[in-house]
Amino acid sequence: MSIPGSNVSIEGHAIVSVDGMIAAADGSMPPALRNEADWRIFQAALDAAVLVVLGRLGHERHPNPGRRRLVLTRSVQAFERDPGDSLTQLWNPAGIGIADVLARLGIEQGTVAVTGGTGTFDLFLPLYDRFVLSEVRELELPDGIACFSKGHPRLVLPGAGLEARDMELIDRGVLQTQWVRP
Repeated sequence: MSIPGSNVSIEGHAIVSVDGMIAAADGSMPPALRNEADWRIFQAALDAAVLVVLGRLGHERHPNPGRRRLVLTRSVQAFERDPGDSLTQLWNPAGIGIADVLARLGIEQGTVAVTGGTGTFDLFLPLYDRFVLSEVRELELPDGIACFSKGHPRLVLPGAGLEARDMELIDRGVLQTQWVRP
């Protein structure tokens, strides 16, 4: 339990290039970074989550009506409902902490899935109980957008206290590692 006083688990999800990038320099996700096996695993995790947390740009690029979402944005002072989607809340972490947000949403247990981008992944770094990292082993994205601002996830996650477990080749050239807090 990474959030004191709750039974909520925080779980990150990312697919990255071999150099640790989640997107090309222009913010787009190149077709070579998409993988069907990873997508199925990712969607199943989001279906099981009580809440999906992501940044504003990801929310705008990948609308997903039907899932409960928490969108990080500076466009609100603290916390308010998205006028365009009743299942989506807009959240400015500078105005209210995640424990208070979960309390307002009535979330006392379950898994919160964090899906990026960089600022969102960075914000939750000290809270992850688990991080599911898929790496496309033969793809480099020079000047791309990093998963974490501090470096490659394989270096950042251990620094945050997570350990690599259950490494599996989920598809040709795609390695998935479960990083867990011991």
